[in-house]
Amino acid sequence: MPRLFSLYSAVRTVAAGALAATLVIAAVPHPTRAAGNSMQLQHVRGTIGYQAATDGTDFKPVFGKLDLPGEDFAVTRAQSAGVIAMPDSSLVSLGENTNVKVAAFENAAAGPGSTITVNGGALRFDIKRPQGGVANYRFVTTTSAVGVRGTVGLLSFVNGITTVGCLACAADSVTVTAGGQTVALATGQFITVSAAGVITTGALTTVVGTFTAAGVPVSAQTTAVAAGLPSSGIAGVSAGTATTVGAAAAVAGTAIGVAASQPSPKPAGNGNSTPSPTPSGGQGGNINLNGAVRTTQAQAVVTPSPPEARPLPPPAVPAVRTGR
Repeated sequence: MPRLFSLYSAVRTVAAGALAATLVIAAVPHPTRAAGNSMQLQHVRGTIGYQAATDGTDFKPVFGKLDLPGEDFAVTRAQSAGVIAMPDSSLVSLGENTNVKVAAFENAAAGPGSTITVNGGALRFDIKRPQGGVANYRFVTTTSAVGVRGTVGLLSFVNGITTVGCLACAADSVTVTAGGQTVALATGQFITVSAAGVITTGALTTVVGTFTAAGVPVSAQTTAVAAGLPSSGIAGVSAGTATTVGAAAAVAGTAIGVAASQPSPKPAGNGNSTPSPTPSGGQGGNINLNGAVRTTQAQAVVTPSPPEARPLPPPAVPAVRTGR
């Protein structure tokens, strides 16, 4: 029976691990290019989603990634972040409390791109410049229009003030038009446009803290991780997600009676079975997706039963001699 129990536990452990692995892979957003001309909204943390109505009455949360319909709003709530992946591999990272409306992506003669209306919040844009050409992205607020042809930069629209900064910009990469004026930005510069159309410029280092506080990445690198997407861990799964789902799988394993790292009980000499303690180096909540879940089952050591006790013969009675 101990060996049968060990085999049964191992089978159920493998099944639980396979189910957990499937859930992890299905739920984790992957930093891939959006298919066709579709734009993908990818969850990073907190509460993000999309809506068609301006007032947000039809807000729908996104937990993994979803093709974002053209002309819909991408929205993040407090302490939340998301990334919009464009068909040309450009990435728009949304900080907390951000609301943007993304127009349909177009491969126009002037260059591939889209018009993104920023209704509020902060973001980082990593716009890919096509080989031998330029991109054609426009970020629009109520005070300014920002033309982006291929660069990494920051943009915020808070309390009626538009702020645009360049993290890594070529001379012709970013232009800001406001109040009939057009200003070109270079790496390390920023511009603000007030609600009244007043323009101020300066060094980006003086305003970058505002973006950091909103949860916006401020790296000038052009990788998915720099855009805020989680780095791949086990089989493309982020470390945080693997730990969370692994912990859930451990709870599920306990619920169905699977103890992956607990050895089989050893019978004690007094006939009462006492389970051995779980080793400190047990499996825990981590999931190994590179192979089947392995459970180390200690072999049950059966102590042979002592020979059956038999009654001793009665003691010999010495013969009594009687005199004659």
